[in-house]
Order: sequence, then C-alpha cells, then structure tokens
Amino acid sequence: MANNTNHVVGIDLGTTFSVVAFVDAQGRPTTIPNAVGNLITPSVVLFGSDGTYVGEEAVQAAAMETDRVAVCVKRDMGAKYFRETINGQHLPPEVVSSYILRKLMADAGRRLGEVRDAVITVPAYFDEPRRQATINAGRLAGINVLDIINEPTAAAIAFGHQQGSLSNGRTRGEKPVRLVVYDLGGGTFDVTVVEVTGDSFRVLATDGDVQLGGRDWDAILADTIADRFVKEHREDPRANPESKFELFRVAEQAKRSLSERQQAIVVFSHVGVRFKTTITRSEFEKLTESLLERTRITTSLVLQQAGVSWEMIDSVLLVGGSTRMPMVEQMLQGLAGKTPDRSVSADEAVAHGAALFADLLRQKKATGGSGRFSIVNVNSHSLGIVGVDTRLRRRINKILIPKNSPLPASKTRRFKTAKENQRSLLIRVVEGENEQPEACSQVGSFVIRDLPKGLPKGWPIEVSYRYDGSGCLKVSATLLGHSVQGTSEFVRNNTLTDDDLLLWGQRLRETSGKLHL
Repeated sequence: MANNTNHVVGIDLGTTFSVVAFVDAQGRPTTIPNAVGNLITPSVVLFGSDGTYVGEEAVQAAAMETDRVAVCVKRDMGAKYFRETINGQHLPPEVVSSYILRKLMADAGRRLGEVRDAVITVPAYFDEPRRQATINAGRLAGINVLDIINEPTAAAIAFGHQQGSLSNGRTRGEKPVRLVVYDLGGGTFDVTVVEVTGDSFRVLATDGDVQLGGRDWDAILADTIADRFVKEHREDPRANPESKFELFRVAEQAKRSLSERQQAIVVFSHVGVRFKTTITRSEFEKLTESLLERTRITTSLVLQQAGVSWEMIDSVLLVGGSTRMPMVEQMLQGLAGKTPDRSVSADEAVAHGAALFADLLRQKKATGGSGRFSIVNVNSHSLGIVGVDTRLRRRINKILIPKNSPLPASKTRRFKTAKENQRSLLIRVVEGENEQPEACSQVGSFVIRDLPKGLPKGWPIEVSYRYDGSGCLKVSATLLGHSVQGTSEFVRNNTLTDDDLLLWGQRLRETSGKLHL
C-alpha cells in the first residue's frame, strides 16, 4: 500500500457497473481492483438487516431480499426519490449512489492509502439537476469532488493517451483527428464528436438518451423468456419479485453469450419449475432492432449538429460494455463506412480518462501551470428562462445559452418589474429545446427578494447565467441603477439542499459502522 496522500482518482459511476482508476508514477492510468479482485464493481446496493453491502456481495444476496436492494439508481439521478422504496423507505438517489462511491473510495484507499479527491464521470446528456445530484452524492460519500467530466470526453482522453498525444504534446500545424465516441453503457447512451489536436480535446457536439442502455436489451430478453414460460406453464414469473430478479440475471447472461455465440441456452426456475429455452442471435437482434435504431438516429443527428460528415471522421470509438453486441459494430460500420475502433477498454476507458483529468487538475493546482492537455466541452441541453410572449400572452422558454455552446459560457439578460412597488421577482430556470416550458426539464427557480419599496413599473433587473466547464449552473442578479440590492436564492428542483445534505450526511456517519466495504 502506498502512503502518498496526494493521490487523486477518477470514478466511472455507472448504471450497472462502476470503476475507479488512478495515474501511476509512470503517468499511466490504472484500474484499481475491488476487494474481491475484480476491475469492475456492480452498482448494486443491498440495505440488509445486518448492514449495507455494495457490489458483488449485494448481488449475491439481492435475489433473496429484493425489497432491500437498489439497482440502476443512476437512472433516477435528478429525481427527488429513487423509484422504488427500500425496506419501505423512500431514499434520494444521491444517498444510494453515495454508498457506491464510498465503496469505490474504500477500494482505492486499500491500494493507495488515504484518498479524498476524485473526478466523477457523468453521461454527456445529463442535464444540470442530474449533474448537481452526482456532485452531491460525492459530497455525501465524503469525497472532495474536484470536478465532473462527461463520459465520452473522458474516453477520448484515454484514447489520446493511448495514442501518445498526451506525451508528445501539441504540434503546431498538426492535423486534427475527429472522433465519434459511441458510448452505450448499462443504462445510458451518449454519442459525441470530439476533435483532438495534439494535446487539445475540443467537443463539437453531443447528444444521447439517459433512459437507454444495455438494461433495456436485458428487459426485452427477460420479457421474451417470461412469455415463453407463461405459454408453457400458465404462470408469469414477473409477478414474483425474486423470480423477476432472477429473470433479469439470466437475461443478462444470455445477452453476453449471444455476443460470443450464435445462440444461447437459458435455464430458469420459478415456483419449483425448471424451464429451458434457446434464443438465437438473429432472434435477439430482431427483438431489439428498435433500440439499436434509436442510437443510429441519434448518432446521425449529432454529426449534423457538429457540422461534419462521415468522410470527415477519422475514427469511431466504441465505449461501454453494451457495445460488445455484434449488432452495434455492424450498424456503425454500415453508417460510417469504416470499422469501429475497439483499441480502448470498453469497461475501463471512461475511468482512465477521468483519472487522467483528475491528475491534470492536481498538477495544475500544484504548479499553477496549464497541465498536460486542455479540454473544451459543450452543453448538451439549451438553458433558458421562462418568460412571457406579450403578443401571444403565453409562457415560453427563452433560450439564453443554446445547446452545444462551448463551455464555460455566460449570458446576461435584462428583465423589468411588472408592476408598481414590486417587492420580489421569480425567475424559473429550464433546460431543453422546446418553446413550451412544460416540455423542458425544470432546473429550479431564482427568487430576487426584498426589492426596494417604491420601485416604478418597468425597473430594469439583469439576470446572469454562468455555465462552467462541467455543465453546472450559477445564477445571479443585479438591480440596475439603485444603491439597494435585493437578496437572491437559487432553489433547485428535486436535488438535495445544503440542509438536506447535512442531515443525510449525519445519518450516513451514524450508520458507517454497518457498511460492509
């Protein structure tokens, strides 16, 4: 074990599996094995009667305690509560995710000694509330979150390191290399166009789907197996929580088998009945072709948004465990006209890129320099304010920072008081492209309070949005031409407040002795 307390790590906080990595003394990103020696850790949390388990131990016990287990919590980040009750209790997804993060940091500590600093990855298509929720999960886990980074960008950094870009540095006049990073994980999908010039990484456009991933392929397989069971035995295993959990387990195994073979034999038991069936790869691909088509459409769309054609793309980089399905490579080869690149580890590349970025931040802080490489990201959703169309007399989404704007970005807009002696002003912050605010993601509200008495109608107030390089938002306001300033507060929808974080942090510290790491 190392005793260097200056170590920082990169964490790929995944829907189905998570990975933690660091940069070794030779500058190489290295995955840290978990307590049982595996490089990837299931993102499963079991709140058992004798304590909380994370990873393989949780998976092994989960089938018998389904009402105490949380899976795929990443899909609920940004919501007020995890979609299912845990032992009869509603838990915020940040709290559940914090257990996964504590497990990963404990594994890192066994290898490196005490580690507190980390960069955590997020899907590029995560909106601002989901990003803030991820940061809060890190805080609850006792992590000093140096930053968050988009998963495709992290994968591109890992690719650049592997190709030697970070060692050679930028070469003047060097031809840019354009990558399409196709990232299909267990629960989310991202596709990003990145331009790499020496040691410079510039995102041109990004798009995705936070409710699409390998878990959806599993669900279709699980339904297929269940339907065959019902047809033969007149009993639906999906109605039993333990059988449903087992159904998803054998479906995932079948999916993995079909990536290597033309057919998979599925053996499944329910209420004492042993059932056996065979699924072929062609059947599987036919059943799930609509899911693959969704990724194809998004991939084509993001190239349009980036303003490039397939002829201008040098490489299609595959990231995420679900890209092992042969149908993915076949689809992309037909679309791009070139064989996709599998040179980086589908499971580890994102964590490796995050570790390289964390090491960059550490170096910049220590030396005050610019570091080994630079990154320019873009926002995945337009950021706007709910305003009123005076002509149509209806609320609209007034976009301040358009989608795919280089980050950091800022925008200031002037508003006016609507009536005489107005004492407060409510501003609603939304993300999305739709003109109707109700169709957009509700980020939160910004309230300017205690405006001076006697303000005339139409008094100007400037509201500023500042979007940092990680896609996190800060909002401020200025009352123009007046010596007295109003007070303001940005209240986020669904994500935990600072007071909530303090209360949950205390509860987590009180139960830390019951956490099996």
